[in-house]
Amino acid sequence: MRKRVALLFVVFGVFLAICTGCNGFSEEPPAQASKANSSKYKIGVEEKSSISEGVASQLPKAQIKHYPDLITAYFALQVGDIDILAYDENVLTHTFNDSMSGLTYIENDIDVPNEFVIAMNKHSSIPDLKGIINRLIDSLNAAGTLTELNEHWNKNLKTNPLISTKESDSEQILRIATSADVPPFSFMSGNQIVGLDVDIAKLLEEKLNIKTSIIKMDRNKLVTALKNNDADLIISAFTICECLRHEIDYSKPYFIGKTTFAIRNDFDKEATLSKVPKMTYLEPKKPDEIYKLADLSGKSIGVQSGTTLDEQVQQLIKLPRIQYFANIPEMTSALEQRDLDGIAVDYSVAESILMHHSDFSILKERLNKDEFGIAMGKNSPLKSSIDSCISILQKKGEIQKIKDKWSKNKSAVRAMKQDWVGTDTLVVGTEALYAPYEFYQWGELSGIDIDIMYTIGKMLNKNIKFADMNFDVLIPSLVNEKTDLCIAAMSITEERSNFIDFSIPYDKNESVIVVHTPQHALEKIGDSTGVLSHIFQKIQDLFD
Repeated sequence: MRKRVALLFVVFGVFLAICTGCNGFSEEPPAQASKANSSKYKIGVEEKSSISEGVASQLPKAQIKHYPDLITAYFALQVGDIDILAYDENVLTHTFNDSMSGLTYIENDIDVPNEFVIAMNKHSSIPDLKGIINRLIDSLNAAGTLTELNEHWNKNLKTNPLISTKESDSEQILRIATSADVPPFSFMSGNQIVGLDVDIAKLLEEKLNIKTSIIKMDRNKLVTALKNNDADLIISAFTICECLRHEIDYSKPYFIGKTTFAIRNDFDKEATLSKVPKMTYLEPKKPDEIYKLADLSGKSIGVQSGTTLDEQVQQLIKLPRIQYFANIPEMTSALEQRDLDGIAVDYSVAESILMHHSDFSILKERLNKDEFGIAMGKNSPLKSSIDSCISILQKKGEIQKIKDKWSKNKSAVRAMKQDWVGTDTLVVGTEALYAPYEFYQWGELSGIDIDIMYTIGKMLNKNIKFADMNFDVLIPSLVNEKTDLCIAAMSITEERSNFIDFSIPYDKNESVIVVHTPQHALEKIGDSTGVLSHIFQKIQDLFD
């Protein structure tokens, strides 16, 4: 009997080890970076970077593992795939605050170059582009401007009021690639890319009198974009890699960084599932399938530019890699191609997407609840009358009837038509790529918002003229008085209310995540991690 029990514990222990993804680890953390020059240490670095080359040169006996970006390397450290993470100190400390990082820093007593430069296409159409950039860097250094920019972004991480936002009227465009994931140099603030690198891009725009277009992409795709002539420059906390010198050009350094070496706080313990979303390692699921919000930690999530969904994603999902899209169809296509792990949309939109994608599903956990309002310029004389119309329509149940109409098979219903002649015309901005609220059907602008706006127009005896435009242009169109109203399933937020006014809410909706996981698989997993997973977790807790 005892032998059976012992054997059972051995088998159970082996099975537990497999399930928890046991990794080898070094028991003693090195006191200095130079002490990590041993084959027993695995050091994670960013691929094709000066730190990668420097660490390999200074610590030739260590095992060097390459990662596409900081987030990926950080997760590798937390799950025990590496013992040490080598990265730029400024970026690392701005990416992870002390309360969540779980990192301890060891002394760097070796020389690892870490100079940030602007990378450029060797065959740029702009004459002497390298010379112009180098002279700009020299002048900014001489004037102390680069030091001021660095101090500013290290203090408050807000848009720099000292940098002009005026755009050049030149027809020529300089395409600048950045990853927007390396604060304080290039990162997302709301739906804008900001940081020291973006300020340099604006200064370059002024110097050249040329328009700049900031292109956000994955960090490991920056060089490819340059080589394929999809970008003219890379400004993204980018360092010199000697292996790329024959393919791309480098400017003079505009920032001298400091390489730091980080280890886990509990270096002497086995990396455990507490470091990462537990379900990722306990669920017997396919690698590409997502079942809970926790599964999206460190994953790529698409949101539409100009919406508030990026803020909701950042609040509820740990270290998401947010990618911005101009419209829903582009975002849906990226999910279909598995370029994204999930997309954040309103629930009604998600239902519409699922009608055409049987292999998609909606996660049960919600992001947030939004209230939609009709937007208008500040102190608009239309506000009181629009509010009155919405109040009447809600009391009569008319808005719910419109929603019910478009919740059915959309191809079987038609949009409302204007059958009256108004006293004057209201120009209403919208973006017709957000079914079921606004979209084109049979060549006609259709959807919930379109019917609501026509109904209000009839009540006010106003002609309605819709202006279809990108979502992120809607608010500027009101501020610049190009439109009278905007209706586009737009969430009422305090930030937007600083620039425009909203009507009272005409609809409420939940924000959700759509993933490329079949619904039947999602229902099978449900909200739990399964009985076996719970058992293994309890056993693991006893040993932790």
